[in-house]
Amino acid sequence: MNRKSMLGDPPPIRITPQDLGRLDVLLAHLSQPAGVIDFLQREVDRADVAESPDGGGTPFVRLGSRVTFVDDRGTRHTATLITPDEAARRQDGISILTPVGAALLGLSEGQSIAYGTLDGRTKSVQVLRIDHPAA
Repeated sequence: MNRKSMLGDPPPIRITPQDLGRLDVLLAHLSQPAGVIDFLQREVDRADVAESPDGGGTPFVRLGSRVTFVDDRGTRHTATLITPDEAARRQDGISILTPVGAALLGLSEGQSIAYGTLDGRTKSVQVLRIDHPAA
């Protein structure tokens, strides 16, 4: 069984133009494009750009979103999706450069995705709730 069939087809995801710009800059300045970096790049590349993140459509996870999700063990987590430069200011943050952070990007409530961990395991998450920061 190949990796794609093992993980299944990923759900459709969206990204804001602002997050796309921020992540393009971040990915361009990373010195070691491997593992989670490759996964994040693939997620950014396959995402549909949503012109209006708050324009009446279904909410989705973006940078700065506070996300409640459940992992494949049934454990519930709540964290804010952040970039590495925000880590020092956020105790509740989950970096976009972690496997689970990259996996959450662009998902809507109710969607789930499988992803590979740094130690080669396959895990999954399902988004339960998304709260966005005040603009």
